[in-house]
Amino acid sequence: MAVRYYDDAIIYKLKKWLPENSPLRVLRPEESKRLYTLMADDKADKAFQLPFIALSRSNDIELILNIKNSRSFDGLKFYGTTEQTAHLNVIPIKLEYQLDIYTKTVDDGDEYLRNFLFKLINNPLIHIDIPYNGATIKHVANIRVLSTVANTSDISEHIFPGQFNRWTIQFELQDAFFFSIPYKKNWSIEGILVEVLDKDTLEVVESDEIKIEDS
Repeated sequence: MAVRYYDDAIIYKLKKWLPENSPLRVLRPEESKRLYTLMADDKADKAFQLPFIALSRSNDIELILNIKNSRSFDGLKFYGTTEQTAHLNVIPIKLEYQLDIYTKTVDDGDEYLRNFLFKLINNPLIHIDIPYNGATIKHVANIRVLSTVANTSDISEHIFPGQFNRWTIQFELQDAFFFSIPYKKNWSIEGILVEVLDKDTLEVVESDEIKIEDS
């Protein structure tokens, strides 16, 4: 399972909070990395239109549990038939995000900052549908806003010809996982005849046919 599904869920949540016909544009993590190129492509080297918000994700992914354990190799039974079974194996991870709010004026920046802080803190859950091996995993993760927000308007990379205001919110995505659903074929051995012999006469006194299965 790729972490992009978590990116998609956060972007979807952010866009849902925007009023209809809002001028605010939301950039995905991969778009945020290509911000300079997007400016040239979209506006023919003219100033990129404000306001917009840019979501970026840290290149580092923290593995919460990085040793073999029952959740990573023998997890919850997810699917089962007489022919095959599948277990839902997981590795818990923590993802770190940064939300940059770009506005033309300080007042606009303050207003967007206030709105997004209340939304993120009061509505921390994100719902994710993850397609995997023909199945869909429905998962819920939790946003935790870090305790410090910063005005980063004085960054050295002046990407606009005029002034701009930028607020930065950092948050963690908790209860996130790498998922694996390996399928295993079930096997069975049929037709094994077990006989019990009398030790003196060696005659059959009891017999039974058994079946051995792997599940």
